[in-house]
Amino acid sequence: MALSSGLSLDPKGSIWSKLGNHFCKPLFLSILMAEMDLIDVLAEPRAGRPETADGAERNYQRLAGQILGLLSSGEFAAGSRLPSERALAERFNVSRTAIREAIIALEVQDVVDVRMGSGIYVREMPAGPRPYVQAGPGPFELLRARHLLEGEIAAQAAGLRHDRHVDRLYAAMDQMRLHFHDKQANEASDLEFHQCIAEATGNAVLLQMVNALWAQLRGPIWSRLEAHFHTPVMRQASLADHQRIFTAIVDRDSQAAKLAMHQHIDRVVSQFAKGWA
Repeated sequence: MALSSGLSLDPKGSIWSKLGNHFCKPLFLSILMAEMDLIDVLAEPRAGRPETADGAERNYQRLAGQILGLLSSGEFAAGSRLPSERALAERFNVSRTAIREAIIALEVQDVVDVRMGSGIYVREMPAGPRPYVQAGPGPFELLRARHLLEGEIAAQAAGLRHDRHVDRLYAAMDQMRLHFHDKQANEASDLEFHQCIAEATGNAVLLQMVNALWAQLRGPIWSRLEAHFHTPVMRQASLADHQRIFTAIVDRDSQAAKLAMHQHIDRVVSQFAKGWA
């Protein structure tokens, strides 16, 4: 892990060793290593990296391959509707959100067509190679990580924030309202809001972790899933969520800030998990 000054926090480096001499306590090490593990999980796959618990590929990739196998076998012809996600989840013994990510991966590759209010339909197999979908965390995996990390960050920010952070948070919310119908500008202000909360902790590593998480939210699977569910109603609900987070941070109420952040992310999860039909 490199610092902006050019110094390194490589666990084998001298600075790390000196820190360890001062703070080598089980609780401190467990928290620190958990933070480093989260950064490592979010990193791009590297050549020669050992397989993780779910193998060399993400669960949704494996499931997408299995569903594609059903289509290739002719079990479901082009134009036909696939079974519900619940039925597919029971068939493959996985969660419905895992099926949701696999279906979106197949949609990005032009294999299926998701029709809101109707269901999932098989498309004619493209003659050429399918669009490439880069491996990375699935949307629900990212949201679970955000729930874990950003709730704690909000709690810390409520106790440590300064007036300048309150001013920036208010300005970010004002921009979200101003650009309510401009999706790109609205998202930029949304990111600014969450970055400012991380900055209010005074911990640059936490800000880096938030930036790493949000950078993953620009992938094709996330973008396609969001396109199905991101509506003015959802944006309005998000504004209300941000207002509750803002109020708790202004009041220096750490527990309320953490709860408001958790409720915000849980609502997004619930929205993205709604049925197609």
